[in-house]
Amino acid sequence: MATLVIGSSIGLLAANARAETSTTGASNSAEHDSVNVATEHHYNSPAERANDALLITEVKSALADDGVADGYPVVVDCDHGTVLLSGVVKSARDAKHAGDIAAAAQGVAGVKNQLTWH
Repeated sequence: MATLVIGSSIGLLAANARAETSTTGASNSAEHDSVNVATEHHYNSPAERANDALLITEVKSALADDGVADGYPVVVDCDHGTVLLSGVVKSARDAKHAGDIAAAAQGVAGVKNQLTWH
């Protein structure tokens, strides 16, 4: 599984991602809604897993450069080219903007935007 949380674990990839996601979600629960990602991916090759990890990194980088998720527990996951965004952002406009950023990343086949806002 390749899941990373924006703002708190930018440098982590694949193997460390699951543990980091659960601890990051727990540490933010007092400040924000917690984020629980319990998705299993089934890859046919290491190349498929690596491609998803690369897409996650690219989307996270684009979101961080834009600043749309700064200070919010946004989780970026990818399954066979489809990016899943979940977590909390400031507004509906920010949620839509984050989805647009993810969709614009090269190699992304689709986006499931499950971001919520307060």
